[in-house]
Amino acid sequence: MRTPVVVALATVVSLLLASQASAPLPAGSSRFLRTGQVEAIPDYNWYPGYYVLNNNDTAARKQVILSDPLVEPFTGVQFRYHWAVSERSPGDYSAGFATLDADLKRVAAKGKKIMVMLMYKKFDGTSAVPADLRTGPGPWCSGSYCGELTTGTDTSLALLWNPVVEARLNAWITAMARHLSESRYIDKVAGIVFNETALGTTDTTVLASANYDPDVYLQALEDNMLAATTAAPRLITIIYFEGGFVTMDGNSVKAGEKIGDWMLLHPRTGAGTPDLKPKSPKETNHPCTNSKYQSYIPCAPAVQAPDYSTAVTDSFDQSFHYATDPVPDGQHASFFTFSYAVGAGPNAFTFADVSNNIGDHPIPNITRPWPVNPVARVVRKVSLTSPVRAGEDASLTVNVSPRARCTIEVIYDALVSKAKGLGTKSGGKITWSWRVGTSTHPGRWPVIVRCGKSGTLKLRIRVLPR
Repeated sequence: MRTPVVVALATVVSLLLASQASAPLPAGSSRFLRTGQVEAIPDYNWYPGYYVLNNNDTAARKQVILSDPLVEPFTGVQFRYHWAVSERSPGDYSAGFATLDADLKRVAAKGKKIMVMLMYKKFDGTSAVPADLRTGPGPWCSGSYCGELTTGTDTSLALLWNPVVEARLNAWITAMARHLSESRYIDKVAGIVFNETALGTTDTTVLASANYDPDVYLQALEDNMLAATTAAPRLITIIYFEGGFVTMDGNSVKAGEKIGDWMLLHPRTGAGTPDLKPKSPKETNHPCTNSKYQSYIPCAPAVQAPDYSTAVTDSFDQSFHYATDPVPDGQHASFFTFSYAVGAGPNAFTFADVSNNIGDHPIPNITRPWPVNPVARVVRKVSLTSPVRAGEDASLTVNVSPRARCTIEVIYDALVSKAKGLGTKSGGKITWSWRVGTSTHPGRWPVIVRCGKSGTLKLRIRVLPR
């Protein structure tokens, strides 16, 4: 039997080969940028707007946020899911799935959207990786560290440049993204967000002792985004691009340009920053503030608790314009996240101020970075049992494009049949089977299949006497 680590490694290798096969392009060119136009892609969820960042991951805290009247004007919430507690043993993601399912249900009940933040970094002194990766010796150890880099500052970060750790992480990301993709609440998911890229230290001696390589680290980050978009083809993926690419040889890593160019080649990927600081604006080496990438990738900055402070901003207006204005003054954000918790201050504004200002400050950047390929929406009959005698079994099979949730009505003598088997079903090819009642009168009776935006199919079934 193949072990979870071997399976995960195989997953990463396949993704690496796929990304490498598409990577080499001439400088300045892009598969998705031709004559100034972005190529259309299949439909994807696109819910720009304001989101609330949660920094306390208990179910009670999440419910408090969703029930707070101040949250009502927000488009949705951004909740965190930690690798260390989602994967209790190698390949067992049941804990993560259960938390996701509970949150999706409560978010949907409030009519909100959710940004799912997948975390392989911790800031509270606890571990960022599953327990089995924390001790050695083993191939998941790099230099002096096993599973994660810890810096003595309460920060721990998964060793993404270690192939075994990265394989396990990539497998978890794939599983979580696929679970979202298969959820009945997929329409409520605004996207996947990854934690900031900063390492927790810039000390090259410490990094050398962990066998850190900035280019391998960058490749791992790209592979993780690719894993998420592959497993969840309707979702966008954002990474908080914020430092972490420390040079080990004195030469610039040029990470902002490398990852920005990679995003141009890989639709549904984008960047953000975990700390929006108008008084310390980003330089053009950040993808969100570079005209080469603005409008072609989504940007999603966040105001964390300390970022309400007068030390980094003078007002909500200043933060809003820095987040949403185009270059050279802003980040051209489509998603704007605010921490529910606010720092001790003195602060330039409060969470209540944000809530009260949303109506007067709509997010201007709502145009999709990638236009959607028009999809033929159709519900087509594959087969129908007709004619059929009263008392016998009948069935209907339909093709649905795009796949959808469908209802069926079979109407005899103006009455909708309650026969077993005529319930709601989802999919791209759906079959209903039921028994025609023995007392059903002969005739040609309506059969109506409704599949939401995919369309409606109206047929007639001929019933013969017993």
